[in-house]
Amino acid sequence: MSAVQPIYFNGKFYGSGLNGVHRVADRLIRECDRLLSQLPPELRPPAYLLAPKDADWIPPLHSIERRDYARTGQVWEQVVLPWAARNGILVNLANLAPVMHPNKITMIHDAQFLFTDCGYPLRQRIGYRWLTPLLGRSSRVTLTVSEFSRRMLDQYAIARADRTWVIANGADHILDTQGSADLRQSLGLAEGRYAVMFGSRKAYKNNATPFAAFASGAMEHTRLVVIGPDRASLLAAGLSPPPGTVFAGRPGDAQLKGLLAGALAILFPSRTEGFGLPPLEAMLCGCPVIASPAGAIPEVCGDAVLYAGTDDPAQWTSALERLRSDPGLRADKIAQGRRQAAAFTWNAAGARLMAVIEHLRGEAA
Repeated sequence: MSAVQPIYFNGKFYGSGLNGVHRVADRLIRECDRLLSQLPPELRPPAYLLAPKDADWIPPLHSIERRDYARTGQVWEQVVLPWAARNGILVNLANLAPVMHPNKITMIHDAQFLFTDCGYPLRQRIGYRWLTPLLGRSSRVTLTVSEFSRRMLDQYAIARADRTWVIANGADHILDTQGSADLRQSLGLAEGRYAVMFGSRKAYKNNATPFAAFASGAMEHTRLVVIGPDRASLLAAGLSPPPGTVFAGRPGDAQLKGLLAGALAILFPSRTEGFGLPPLEAMLCGCPVIASPAGAIPEVCGDAVLYAGTDDPAQWTSALERLRSDPGLRADKIAQGRRQAAAFTWNAAGARLMAVIEHLRGEAA
């Protein structure tokens, strides 16, 4: 690597809480820091994380120097950030970036904001529809998380396919934590007698179909456990969680791992996904997956899951009953899942990101 052109990482997202996009950005920055640390000092480019001063979950970094800012709002991102990073490559990993920086990499996770069922407020949806194509066209390279998302970004003229690199998410962060059965036990859940689903008010997440499957009464041997929103929140969104649904709140990684490890299956009924990380996390916990064959889900999950029709509750009850009544099938899906998920590592994702950065730095040399 040339030691001339610095690398700047947009750390604005550290000023917000941890969500799926932020987890990806954080893990990629950690991996870049690890890879940079392995280089001899004379070959290591200067690298900086530009982030909020009061961010409290930035990990310790060894080769990326932290530069703090008191305020990191939208004006900072569009005006201050491009000036601060004017002499180097600016890496933006959380969907947003400054339009005016000419030498940037921008990760756009999906094109879901284009659709009315995305769950974004109208104002935010309009903002994304206006800004994101500008970012795709003004970035030297666009990153996304799946071939499905790459095609979608190209189809909707957000980013050309020939200028878009795919960096699949890792899932092995779930292995960093020792699982705890405390939550499962406190909720009175018997091992193998419940199915887990991440609850969501967003229509494209399609909680309605599993709810209908359990409301039919066909799943009397299995309880439904919803992670995330409570019953009142889902009712306010027009959804109808069936009687007997257990609400697990928002568990930490250890509790989530323990909950998944004891489940009959995880349900992933989305109508579309740019990637779909929860199935891979579940696979690494030894939890079989039942999913919709939609969006990037087949690309990510392959043949390691049971697929059920997006709008067919009977197929979801049938798939759950197959796993409950056929221990051999369930064992096969657990083994297939572990093999499938093992291919998705943050080490590989970080190496690919550094390859993109090196490619651009080589072009500028």
